[in-house]
Amino acid sequence: MLWLAACTERENVFNTLPSGVEYCFVEENPDSAVANPGDAWVLDVRYYDEADSLLFDSRSVTSNFTMECRPDSLPGCVEEALAMLHSGDSIIIKVDAERFFNLSRGIEMPEFIKKGSRLTFYARCHGIVTQSTLEKQFGEYISKMMANEQMLISNYVEREQIAAVPSPTGLYKVILQPGKGKETASGKTVTVHYVGMFVEGTEFDNSYKRNRPLTFQLGKEYVIPGWEEGIATMKKGEKARLVVPSNLAYGPEGTKGIPPFSTLIFDIELVDFK
Repeated sequence: MLWLAACTERENVFNTLPSGVEYCFVEENPDSAVANPGDAWVLDVRYYDEADSLLFDSRSVTSNFTMECRPDSLPGCVEEALAMLHSGDSIIIKVDAERFFNLSRGIEMPEFIKKGSRLTFYARCHGIVTQSTLEKQFGEYISKMMANEQMLISNYVEREQIAAVPSPTGLYKVILQPGKGKETASGKTVTVHYVGMFVEGTEFDNSYKRNRPLTFQLGKEYVIPGWEEGIATMKKGEKARLVVPSNLAYGPEGTKGIPPFSTLIFDIELVDFK
């Protein structure tokens, strides 16, 4: 790209911010819009390590890559220089690698990146998306995903011929094997075996295979809300299937191995409680 070639020619005109971030504008459009905190940049961006190895190219992910404007909370990071961008600008940015991974990405720096080294970013800003537009788009996304999840739950309930009525929170509980005695309750320490599955039947966790049940105290938020609610109505020796909608599990963010808006199926055995 021509703007990359121009950047090479202008490496001697890098400016340095007080935080140590270096930057060099390749193309400037001072009459265009800039992002305010809460807005987002629409970018082509890629970055390299000091060996010129490509670590990321937004174009391989999406043609509409967005990044939230939050420069005030991240001094010394790439966002501080991006905050100067007008729509249509191109820029080269050099930042400390460890600060980028720890603060901008929120992860540990990869072992192959040398401590004290710098990353070089090449970014072109195609536009600015305002916070109000982002909030509207996110709301539409949430509504769409929730409707899709509800359809999956309805199909699962029909397919499995579940007659149970969901609780006010949306939890389904099907007793597979009755227990004995009183129900456990919040504050009790319970021991359970369980199998976790997605609605299509793929298993993602199984305490039986590890031969190690899980012990925890109910009511202390050690487990997802769907477990708190479902297990609190179980008796010793009971086996039950819980159909847990994402609002009672890992929600719109998901977690490691669990995608966003995932309804989860758990077959749970209450081994003991005290």
